Amino acid sequence: MVPVAAMNVRTLSASVATTAGRCSACAAASLVALLWAAPGRADGPLGATGQPLQTSAYKVDLTQTPVLGGSRVTGIAGAYVAIAEGIDGNTQTPVSPAVRPAYSYDYFDYDLGVGVTLTAVLRNTDFFNTGRNTQLDAKQSGFVFLTPAINLTYGNFGVGLTLELQHYEISQNETLTPQTSRHALAADFTVGHVQAAYSLLQQQLTLGVGARIVSLGLSEATDGQQDLFSTEGAGAEVGMLVRPNDQRFRIGAAFRSSVTTTPHAGSGVQPNAQGDRIVGGGPGQIPALWLPNSVTLPWDLNAGFALMLGPKAFNPIWYHDQEGLASFRRVLQGRRERRRSQARAWVEQARREGRDEESLRTALQAEDDRQTALEDAALAMQEHSLRSELKKRNAQRSRAYVLISSSVLLTGPVRDAVGVESFLGRVVNRSGQHVGISPRIGMETETVPNWMRVRAGTYGEPSRSEGGRARVHGTLGMEVKVFPWNVFGLWDDDAQWRISGSLDVAKRYLGWGVAIGNWY
Repeated sequence: MVPVAAMNVRTLSASVATTAGRCSACAAASLVALLWAAPGRADGPLGATGQPLQTSAYKVDLTQTPVLGGSRVTGIAGAYVAIAEGIDGNTQTPVSPAVRPAYSYDYFDYDLGVGVTLTAVLRNTDFFNTGRNTQLDAKQSGFVFLTPAINLTYGNFGVGLTLELQHYEISQNETLTPQTSRHALAADFTVGHVQAAYSLLQQQLTLGVGARIVSLGLSEATDGQQDLFSTEGAGAEVGMLVRPNDQRFRIGAAFRSSVTTTPHAGSGVQPNAQGDRIVGGGPGQIPALWLPNSVTLPWDLNAGFALMLGPKAFNPIWYHDQEGLASFRRVLQGRRERRRSQARAWVEQARREGRDEESLRTALQAEDDRQTALEDAALAMQEHSLRSELKKRNAQRSRAYVLISSSVLLTGPVRDAVGVESFLGRVVNRSGQHVGISPRIGMETETVPNWMRVRAGTYGEPSRSEGGRARVHGTLGMEVKVFPWNVFGLWDDDAQWRISGSLDVAKRYLGWGVAIGNWY
């Protein structure tokens, strides 16, 4: 499945629970204070909101409300942690590389794709949900979001690699003069996911672990390119998925630890007496930018439940070609061992009787090669027949269903931090002062059997920023089968292709995506 362009939004909202009783109330108050207390309302080194950013004693909160992923995730409002199929699930949970969908027949299988979001969706919108329209004025090529991913699965074991690449280039900010506009500042944020997962109990339980690697590279793109600042760090992620065979539900959860990076200034950037690292500010340069002490991704916890209604199987027992061929391989291996044992006995008898054992060995080897070639051909025919049978069995399953999926995403706070927009805009606007809670629910159904699927969902999104407010999103998605094509022999002859799209709408926000991939 190869998505071409996709975009959706990670959501956050808030809720507080209270309990009765004096001791319970004390415990609840302590919990609320722990989760929701702002990390210092005093201005501190950062200064007051709206003031110029003139210190390095801060972090950049890299939490993004948009989620760069596939159109399926967007269409069901991001409620995907309990579905966890394919590369779309890699940014949601580390179990995805080992989750086998019903159409995965091969012992070794793979899934790859790339998501792209361009600048058009950022204009005249509150992309960062700060409470006002995005203030960064850039050329069409200035902002690029790219998400390539690949999963490799071997039996019950799978590995995955996903990169969330975010490129920001500021070259036409209103604070620049015509003489300095050629001095562009480029910031490249990268979040990498390296994951490994294993399925147990006939795929009924899948466990996954991984590393989340974060980096920021800052460069000044003048006539050449000068590296100014870099920082990187890593954190852990773990996940689980429960999908009981022949049942109609799944339960999934994933936890990712926080990542705080270590900064490295370029040779041309020296800290001042206060330890501040400053870029620009001189004649003919970009406006002064105080570099952060670190870039941080906070911890997050994602848990969800998915339920399928209708006759279509949600959790069929996974069969693959190697499993079906195991008994046939054992039969062939037994034949070969008996044949070669008999050949050794004949050669030994010829040696004892003084006959030409070398000629006999050559003749027996030629016969063994002939028999082995016939057996390999029989094995290939059996493998083709079995794979066709598995495809036929899957095609005969009922396709009528309604899939309902829900999840809740909790995202941790970040102390003394500003958001990406605040960092690039050089104006203080604190980010991530509270735990965010994002409820999500989505629905998917195949409205025209083996031809068209539709999706819809909704989620709440509070703001990471001081000036932002919660907003409710509505999402839609559609997937249509278009034509068969084996892509010059790279795919199976019966490979079917589809086009899909998604739409995400909220106050001062419009996200959209299109994709092309295989129809299953």
